[in-house]
Amino acid sequence: MKHVRAVAAGKQDGAVLLEGERLVRDAIRSGLNLDLLLVSDAREPLADEFEASGLGPLLIEDSLLARLGKLKSGDGVLAIGLAPATEDVATGLPKIFEAQPDALVFVAAGIAEPGNLGALARSAEAAGASAMIHVSGNVSPWNPRALRGAMGSLFRLPVLRAASKAEAAAALAASNVRVVRGATRGGAAPSAFDWSGALALWVGGEVGNADEVEQQFEGVTIPMAGAAESLNVTVASSLLLFAAGRAESSRG
Repeated sequence: MKHVRAVAAGKQDGAVLLEGERLVRDAIRSGLNLDLLLVSDAREPLADEFEASGLGPLLIEDSLLARLGKLKSGDGVLAIGLAPATEDVATGLPKIFEAQPDALVFVAAGIAEPGNLGALARSAEAAGASAMIHVSGNVSPWNPRALRGAMGSLFRLPVLRAASKAEAAAALAASNVRVVRGATRGGAAPSAFDWSGALALWVGGEVGNADEVEQQFEGVTIPMAGAAESLNVTVASSLLLFAAGRAESSRG
């Protein structure tokens, strides 16, 4: 096994930074190819385990690895790999609904905060969504903070790319998918909404303002008591994702 005291790596387009043992293991299980795997010399047994699996880790001084990482309290594991492949929404969406006619897909359109996008992907997977449509203009799903917030979900949940909201809406219409958006006010109550059939839950920007494309969709509004006017986008979206009722049917 190599022991290195410095690492020099050029910037690689499409590369993702993975920090933390759990995230690296999730990436490995998903089949992500790692170009570089660094392990702190304080965790040599773990490096031996990776070595035995044919991953070729580099052992690096703990103090240097801490400076390379972004986390204030890392656990001594850092990797770089190419971002997972994504498919265009126009070609990928029909495959999703061919495999599961009553699938639920999650549309992220206008999410700027990496932690929010990661948490939304995590909730979407847990609620039984079959894919996430990532509209251009969002923060990248391969942002390190988004990946950490997703806890591996972005490696497991298929991500379809759309160049614009209009493109995403057109692809959903072409596949005869009903679209419902989370609305701050004026929408149907989740308990009264018909969640059956092929469905897309569309979540716009964190501020909750619907633009011309989004205003064409049905709205669902979470009833709230007290003086609160709205919920955090991740909380509201998670409630709606589970209201769609796909979690039980996706088990097994």
